[in-house]
Amino acid sequence: MMNNNILLFFGEEKFLIKEEIRKIKESMIPPHMEAVNFMALDGRTASEDEIITNAMTIPMLDDKKMMVVDNARFFETATKGKEGSDSSKDDEFIQNLNKIPSYTLLIFTCEKADKRKKIFKWLQKEGAVREFQALSLKDKAVWVQKRVAFYGKRIDLSLAYFIAQNTGDLYQTEMELRKITDFIGGEEIRKNDIMAVFSGSLEKNIFDLTDYIGMKKTDMAVYVLHDLLLKGEKGIVILYMISKHIMDLISVKLLKNAGFQELKQRLGMHPFVLKKAVEQAENFTLGELERNLKLCQQLDLDIKKGKIDDKKGIELLVAKMTE
Repeated sequence: MMNNNILLFFGEEKFLIKEEIRKIKESMIPPHMEAVNFMALDGRTASEDEIITNAMTIPMLDDKKMMVVDNARFFETATKGKEGSDSSKDDEFIQNLNKIPSYTLLIFTCEKADKRKKIFKWLQKEGAVREFQALSLKDKAVWVQKRVAFYGKRIDLSLAYFIAQNTGDLYQTEMELRKITDFIGGEEIRKNDIMAVFSGSLEKNIFDLTDYIGMKKTDMAVYVLHDLLLKGEKGIVILYMISKHIMDLISVKLLKNAGFQELKQRLGMHPFVLKKAVEQAENFTLGELERNLKLCQQLDLDIKKGKIDDKKGIELLVAKMTE
């Protein structure tokens, strides 16, 4: 039986995966039905039974529902001491996936997929598999132009190449484009507009750091942290900003059932900052955020008591929070 309603999106460019899922959801699930006919699960912790049970549940007041299982561990290479790719548990999971009704669109995502695994081969044959590779510089520059147009602005291809070359993955590129398009007054982005945003300040770099922590991007977070420390920013100031960001994410998490306007009113956050906080809060459980806040508080005490150097302590903290 073909399972065209079961998909796997994998690859390095997570932003493109997220955008593809957003487009599918917008075309399939009306906003007022999202609460009942859309579900997102963490594939690192969700059990096979939990996924199957939720996929079998019939949609409410509609004929379609959508499920996304992010970071699906089932497609990763098995580590030593764990079940292999052809274990009986995998076979049972595949059998149950075969039974998922057509009214459920089930999308798995992961960064790296082991193409040798039985579940990958099954889905490649019976469902659909799509890889999202990192873009070449040329393709990334074209993507920058299209993204700028999405925000109602224009940019010359040579400047699009400049932005593509001076940003990391598309998450970082997107952040810079949002800043640039918010910054300029006219419709066309010029070099001076770009340099005004790219040159930045220590404050901007601290916000970049908290954004990377929120996106669990360890390498980029540590890179920005080192840059801040080299520029002379005080460790205690960085720690305060990290703690404040974590508290914002906790507030958003606790009010997860509130709409955007209600969140904006109750938390008093700028819409742009709030939107990012809502997105980043999805990357953590409430327990993880509370643990991270305790880590911040403990480090603050240890620094004040002279138990640890602030620079070393914050570097270890960032690594723990983004693991």
